[in-house]
Amino acid sequence: MFGKTIKIILYIIIISFASLSEIINAEKNNKFKSVSKYQNQASIHWEKFSPKKNKIDIWKKINEEELYKIINSTNKNKDSQKIKFSSLNRSIVFNDNVVGPDIGWLVPPGLAWSKNHKFDASIRGHSRRKTNESFLGWNNGDAVGQFYYNFFERDKSNLGLNIGMRSVYKGKTNTSNVGEGLSAGFRWDYQLSNRSGIAFGAEQLLHFDGMTDTGRDLYFSASKVIGIEGKEDPFPFYVITGGIGTGKLAEGAIKGLCSDLLGGAGNNIGLQNRLCWAPIFSLSRVSNQKFSTFLEYNSHSLILGTSITPTKKIPLRGTFAVKLADEDNYELNKFSEMTWVFRTSLGF
Repeated sequence: MFGKTIKIILYIIIISFASLSEIINAEKNNKFKSVSKYQNQASIHWEKFSPKKNKIDIWKKINEEELYKIINSTNKNKDSQKIKFSSLNRSIVFNDNVVGPDIGWLVPPGLAWSKNHKFDASIRGHSRRKTNESFLGWNNGDAVGQFYYNFFERDKSNLGLNIGMRSVYKGKTNTSNVGEGLSAGFRWDYQLSNRSGIAFGAEQLLHFDGMTDTGRDLYFSASKVIGIEGKEDPFPFYVITGGIGTGKLAEGAIKGLCSDLLGGAGNNIGLQNRLCWAPIFSLSRVSNQKFSTFLEYNSHSLILGTSITPTKKIPLRGTFAVKLADEDNYELNKFSEMTWVFRTSLGF
């Protein structure tokens, strides 16, 4: 009996040691596998690096001033592309707010009328000159008054009326009194983009008396602002305007499509000239919000002018230009033959 008990105890001990040995071996194997697993994940594989092959940017150190220029340049580029250009009479307007200088003298721009300016009044005139008379002298020149009212507007289009007054003063050679020679016209324009537009209209279209000789100036024009792409500062930039016109816009030798429509050209009292169409254009360089220069061909003459806006707070503009050539021969005038023109405008 005792012997059988000893055998059973020994058997249990042998089985326990065998099981314990298997457990220990299993734990060792699992620990080895776990370590091998993490060793494989954390292993580093080295290879030769080539900047050209991998196309990695090479960094360089910049100072605060250079960083500011980069950030400021990016912002200005974005802002310059968002500027909206419109017009007020012959002037350019920035974001419908700041009225800049004129971009022409007689040729109407195609840019849409400013949304923030309903009225504009202007006086335009020209000097005369005989032999031995001073270039800067008025020499019994002539001037007319024009008044504009933009009464109907939509998101991209405008419709307005204008009143013309042939006589704004009575000079030595004028036969009309102040206020005579009244006429009326209209203007419709459309914004094609923030930098371009088209316009169709007329000045002095309807004559209310027989004292108007300022011409039935019908016109179709288109304008585009160029030269601001990719620039930090939009200035200077250029404005190109081209189109066709009648009346005083078609007094040169280059004209066509003539007819007796609307009672003729209206550019001569007592004489009914035929209403003809002629090409017109202007090219303006806007140096800043206050100053511009321009070259204009209005069929009647080729002029070179400059315009200035003294202050941003008041839409007051002044323009002075010299006639380089006249409609009779289109040859460049000698200095002794040159005359000048002007325009003064005030918007509100």
